[in-house]
Amino acid sequence: MKRNALLIGSFVAAAFFIVLAGVFWLSGSDWFSNQQKATVFYEDNVSGLYVGAPVTFRGVAIGQVTEIGIRVDGNTLRTTVPVVMKLQASVLAGAGVDIPAMVARGLRARLVSESIVTGQKAVELDFEPQAPAKLHGESRHPEIPALQDRFGPLIEQVAELPLRETVSEMRATAEEMRNTLVAVQKTLGGVQTALTDASSELKQTTAASRQTLAAATEAIRQLQANSTATLASIERLSLSTEQTVREARPELQQALVGAREATESAKLAMDRLADISAPDAPLRADLETAVRDLSQAARGLRSFSELLEEKPNAIIFGNRRE
Repeated sequence: MKRNALLIGSFVAAAFFIVLAGVFWLSGSDWFSNQQKATVFYEDNVSGLYVGAPVTFRGVAIGQVTEIGIRVDGNTLRTTVPVVMKLQASVLAGAGVDIPAMVARGLRARLVSESIVTGQKAVELDFEPQAPAKLHGESRHPEIPALQDRFGPLIEQVAELPLRETVSEMRATAEEMRNTLVAVQKTLGGVQTALTDASSELKQTTAASRQTLAAATEAIRQLQANSTATLASIERLSLSTEQTVREARPELQQALVGAREATESAKLAMDRLADISAPDAPLRADLETAVRDLSQAARGLRSFSELLEEKPNAIIFGNRRE
């Protein structure tokens, strides 16, 4: 009986310890781990951030969000959102390194989108020494400066855009484009009609061109036949001319020889004539004397002929004037 009671008590104690360990594990208790809390003050919208959201450092989960609050300054009505995070100091800081020292070396916190579908956000830690460190100094935990969301300036610029006027202009532009498309469709209809008419005319022109091409082809064929016959006649004429020249070649050679001899004789005569007509040539002096004698004889004959005209009987009775 005592043995059964001991077994039952042992079983109950083991179950109690198992349940207690499960509660500690499910509640994320930090009793068995070296953890540290830090606070980030956000001045922008933190929509999508929730208690239990992960805190990461370059993609590695190092903690989670435990508290999200709101603080309003009664004088300026400036609103800040303090976010308390529970961090695993052994993973983040290491031995002998605290959060204020890491903040001095550039540790910053930024809101990042955890899921595009659900819109949930997480806190991402990273070192950015060039970013300004704006501290509020109103927290019971070490403070990590917050960085503006990467898309915050873009969202602010989009919010400042005149979306209503832009939409109105886009509608007006779309209406103008629609009217332009209607006009273009009408123009295309007219162009299509013109193209249809032009296609008919082009078909007729193509038929006429085909007929003209056929006639030109026939004319070229006839011209080719005539040219062939003409070339054959020219070839026969060339052959006969060549035969004639070949047969007349001896006579032509003799004629060329005679012409050459006549040329030489003429050249010799010209040389002799040049010798005769030279100023100092003896034959030229004789010719000049003979020419003078002939001139005197001619004058005597002319005088005698004049005498005979006056006195025909002068031959019988002599040249006596009464």
